[in-house]
Amino acid sequence: MFVYYKHYLYICVRIKSKGSLKYRLTKKVTKMDDLIERVWEYSLNNPDGFTLNIEKFKVVKYGLIVAFKDTQNSFGKQSLQKVINHSLEHCKIVGGWLNDENGLFYFDSVKVFRNSELQEAIKFAIENEQIAIFDLTNLREIRIK
Repeated sequence: MFVYYKHYLYICVRIKSKGSLKYRLTKKVTKMDDLIERVWEYSLNNPDGFTLNIEKFKVVKYGLIVAFKDTQNSFGKQSLQKVINHSLEHCKIVGGWLNDENGLFYFDSVKVFRNSELQEAIKFAIENEQIAIFDLTNLREIRIK
């Protein structure tokens, strides 16, 4: 069970005490821990890929998605803190997908451009040394190099 108390999230354990049930706070969880767990759980449920606004915890469904170079090569749950920190300082959007070839989840801090901003998205992709951008609206990859 999770309980918010004084701006922190706590994990609680249910215990029996003289015939009644009580809860004991066992671990304080920071907002970052909570975000990591939520994004990780979301990725497990959406292994084919996702783009998520982590501030509102809503799915991004439209636009051109370009990853930041700073979070390239971020694999697995252990990389989520770096990706989320970067995302919170920039666009508040995280993308991820499961690579079937090696079984690793890939995560990136990403920027979303409108479909009408293709040239700006390509320029940003080149500046961030990306080989492609993803057109989320039409579900297609656009190769840069």
